[in-house]
Amino acid sequence: MTKTVVCLVSVTFAFLLLGACGGSDSDPGLVDPTNPNALSQVLVIPGAQRVDGQPPQSSGDPDAPVITGGADLETISGEQTVIEVGYDSPTGYVDCYVQVIGADDYFLVSVPSSATTGTIRIPVEIPSNVASGAFDFYTCIAGENGAVSNPIRTGVDVTFPGVPGGGGDVICASSDSSVGSAFDCPNGSTLDFCIDVNSGSCYYTVGGRQVDCGNCQTNPDAISGCVQRAVELCI
Repeated sequence: MTKTVVCLVSVTFAFLLLGACGGSDSDPGLVDPTNPNALSQVLVIPGAQRVDGQPPQSSGDPDAPVITGGADLETISGEQTVIEVGYDSPTGYVDCYVQVIGADDYFLVSVPSSATTGTIRIPVEIPSNVASGAFDFYTCIAGENGAVSNPIRTGVDVTFPGVPGGGGDVICASSDSSVGSAFDCPNGSTLDFCIDVNSGSCYYTVGGRQVDCGNCQTNPDAISGCVQRAVELCI
């Protein structure tokens, strides 16, 4: 990544945040996977809605879906892991619920299906600034009749491939200040900038949401074209 791009990230970022909401930069470092709330805020489940509170508990209804799964997963920071849920339901399913156990929020994945049996695959993106450690997911589904299934618990062991200040293909400002600066947002989330040093692809992450910028190495306008969208999520 060139020095010009680094400067543009830092200056544009700081100007927008300070001008819009009086933010200040910080270096939060790596996210500890044993901190449920911090981890939940940075995870991304494509298409999911983040909901405050606790996911529904099993309804105990005899017509509720029955789900299986829960095999432990191993993954690497910056990659995607997949929760697989086998189900048997007389009314198919409407919603899936996924929570980092212990967090104060959960993900609602609405992917209705009338099929009475099958396998649901829920992709979860693990940001590159998640440290090595282990955590657990709580997962359940709801049938078309509103009845909630039994829950399954899925253990995840994540490995951070580098060290703070470098390592790995993806470098984020939160762990390497040469990329720029990570910022604490007024809404309580963290705004971070990351770039894949091999492909040149870059993006912002804000409270578990990702804003893709394109290729920062080949397109000098890539960052300026997406930083405003990132800041809007920050405030």
